[in-house]
Amino acid sequence: MLSITEGLSQSVGLKKPLTALVNKGCVPVGGIYRLDYDSAVVLTDDFKKKEAGGVPRGGFLLAVAGENTTSGFVLEDQEVILLRVRGTAPLPNEAELIQTRLAVVRDAGASGVGFDDVTDVLTRNELQQSAFDCEVLGTFYTETDTRDAPIKYGADIDNVVVSARYQVFLPSTDVLSWLASYPEPTHKKDALAIGKVRFAATRRKALIAGTDQAEVRINVSDFIGRKTAVFGMTRTGKSNTIKTLVTAVHRYGSEHNRSIGQLIFDPQGEYANVNKQDRTGLRLLGDNEQTVRIYKMEPSEIDSREKPLRINFYDREVLEAAWSLVSEATAPVDTNYGKSFRSAMLSEPDRTDRSRYSRWGWAAVAFYGLLAKCGFEANSLPQPLVIAAESGPMTEFMSAHPGAVAEAGRAGAYRVIGPAGALALAEWVGERESDFRKWHDTKNCHFSAIWNVYNYTGVTAAIRSIRPFHGPQSAGDVGDHLWGDMQAGRLAIVDLSSGNEKVVKVMSERIVTHLLNKAGERFRADHDPIEMQIIVEEAHNLFERGGREVADDPWVRISKEAAKYRMGLIYATQEVTSVDKRMLSNTSNWLIAHLNSDHETRELSHYYDFKVWAPSIMRAEDVGFARMKTYSGKYIVPVQIAKFDHDMVNRARKAAGLASIDVTIGDE
Repeated sequence: MLSITEGLSQSVGLKKPLTALVNKGCVPVGGIYRLDYDSAVVLTDDFKKKEAGGVPRGGFLLAVAGENTTSGFVLEDQEVILLRVRGTAPLPNEAELIQTRLAVVRDAGASGVGFDDVTDVLTRNELQQSAFDCEVLGTFYTETDTRDAPIKYGADIDNVVVSARYQVFLPSTDVLSWLASYPEPTHKKDALAIGKVRFAATRRKALIAGTDQAEVRINVSDFIGRKTAVFGMTRTGKSNTIKTLVTAVHRYGSEHNRSIGQLIFDPQGEYANVNKQDRTGLRLLGDNEQTVRIYKMEPSEIDSREKPLRINFYDREVLEAAWSLVSEATAPVDTNYGKSFRSAMLSEPDRTDRSRYSRWGWAAVAFYGLLAKCGFEANSLPQPLVIAAESGPMTEFMSAHPGAVAEAGRAGAYRVIGPAGALALAEWVGERESDFRKWHDTKNCHFSAIWNVYNYTGVTAAIRSIRPFHGPQSAGDVGDHLWGDMQAGRLAIVDLSSGNEKVVKVMSERIVTHLLNKAGERFRADHDPIEMQIIVEEAHNLFERGGREVADDPWVRISKEAAKYRMGLIYATQEVTSVDKRMLSNTSNWLIAHLNSDHETRELSHYYDFKVWAPSIMRAEDVGFARMKTYSGKYIVPVQIAKFDHDMVNRARKAAGLASIDVTIGDE
């Protein structure tokens, strides 16, 4: 019987934070009989494992020194060692146990009776003993013994003892949720319930024990302004994960009155449209263009959220963008003609420098003519293109090609009438290039560099490949529009499903480069950064692992520069090896679903302790089963990602002050 003093001592001890944690339904499964700084061997038996509801590979265990009392388990010190089960370990008498088990199996089989019939109780108990090989993840501790002392975590242990007083517990559902969510956000509205803890593909024991209901909560701010990798094979839940994160960030921005723009590069059109099966979609986060904008090749005329993705290649307001797209599309043509062509300078000079402006005008004639030759249709030029030339040759040309050019109102000035006129004039001048040099100052004029590829099919075919991004009715630069969206904190989705791989790559890189340059200008001007997120699906189609210098690769630039610009990146791919190591090294958040290649898991194993999870990652193909490491998380947590649904959308809409949507599955 306890004395009053002992009873009070126990009562006080049980209220200490870590003691209370262990006594919150945790089930004993054994004790430690070998411990070092990196690993532990836990002695257990079949009965304890059954009572605990099973101990899965990768599962968490809690090792504590203390003693059982009538009121509960009381810790000697306020510290708990966190273990992860890696597999089984041999017992010191393993060889003897194997021999005994062999004899039992042989005798039972020979006599046709059950195993229990050929063993006594002591032997059965001995045969049921086994051991877990565990990794030491770290220590939960408090700096004082007071009841309100905060629980801290260290990713190691600071002492090794051989005492057999270490008992090992399997966390209860509530404690498992706490472990998987540690450290939980200070404010509830900062948290996202991303899913439930899941250690194994087989979930029978977890269902019986109820641990399949252990919720995993993450801090949404971990995913803002940082790099996030989502790896997994096709149809393993990458898109579902991204939709969940995008929606959470959107809600977070509304709840904290922070303007956080999000830009999604959508190669398949699944983000730009509502899912026909469950009627969910990111476009439902807003009702008009003030919240959501979707850039498409063929935007709807009745939905204000949809905007044209194309640019008018003849619009001088986007001349640099058009020339950039053409230059990048022809980059694979590595001949002298191709290099000379891309060296042409098409930036419009100051009009007061009349000689230089005149030379630029002829280069523009050659460029617009080339576009027309490659099938970029337009009836007119958005801005007048006036060139300077001698009247004699131009009179001859105008006589042979009526309607191509017109006099511009002053001597020696002529206005080009549309793309067709530019093509006719460029071809006429190109065929008379020697005469052209006589009646026009061609020094530093890039007309010839452009004209020389008119009949070079390698260049013209490359230019034709980007025709889908030309729209004669479009106005302005998509890059500028998207920068405005990011400033306004909108969700912008770029639907790239209508373009070929080359077009998608060129367009996305140009947009990202534009945003980086704009963010850099703002940073150098000492202005507050614009918070934004860039989301890339099928990233292996866009990234070039180690292919270019940092200055030429916008994706690597993001990994190097974007932190100071508050620019985050979420990239999803099934190929870890397709991502530049410089990007991987700067990635803060990792969500890894099924990968079917040890080539990919070996690359992944270089980061954190994903090597431990490699066998499970290759074996388990369940949709949404991911291994997660977040920026603030202290260790990898296996999680079944929650399905993106209307509840998530409606919580985000409510935070933004919008009415909930009521979409019935199956409605059109």
